[in-house]
Amino acid sequence: MSEPKYRAVIWDWNGTLADDFQASLMTSNEILARHGAGPITKEQYYSFMGYPISKFWENLFDLSVLPMDEIGREYYEIYPTFFSGLSDGAEDLLRRLNGAGVCQAILSSAHRSMIDDNLSDFGIAKYFDAVLTADDLLAGSKTERGKRWLSAQPFPPREVVVIGDTLNDFDAAREMGTDCVLCAFGHQSEADLRSCGVPVAREFRELEGFLFL
Repeated sequence: MSEPKYRAVIWDWNGTLADDFQASLMTSNEILARHGAGPITKEQYYSFMGYPISKFWENLFDLSVLPMDEIGREYYEIYPTFFSGLSDGAEDLLRRLNGAGVCQAILSSAHRSMIDDNLSDFGIAKYFDAVLTADDLLAGSKTERGKRWLSAQPFPPREVVVIGDTLNDFDAAREMGTDCVLCAFGHQSEADLRSCGVPVAREFRELEGFLFL
């Protein structure tokens, strides 16, 4: 039986474990339609994506007219109507890692309540040792939350991998001193991800090959 390469996996949620690129694109277009604007394409979505997320929305709206708190309210109202589920193979891999004794955490900028609801709905909360979100007790940036959690663990960063779908996930892994694998089925283009020089998976099921010897 193959052995895990890492003692811990830090997962991004949106676009990685959650198969929600189309849900996010459709939600964005619904918000545009509500405010009298036309839809954007997949390619435009990729080109606009940035962090903080306000950088994405300032390509679509004048944020002094339609502020981020209103966009956020509309987004979290609409998004659940389009979101359908986990990436294909996600639960199987979470289960296998758990069975091999690998610590697993979620590091996300999404709202804690939304992720908690999703974990409960999909029955996968049991696989995670920590859920680190923008509104939990570890205030600050995604990277800061990850670093603070990692500093309290009994394993060094070199035995940890961050798995995500954006340049922001790569930056977080670099600052935390961990390995990184990026997923080209989420919220940024494969070309952008390959510019980072780390492994890139084109579908979720490829991740197993990066996580086991």
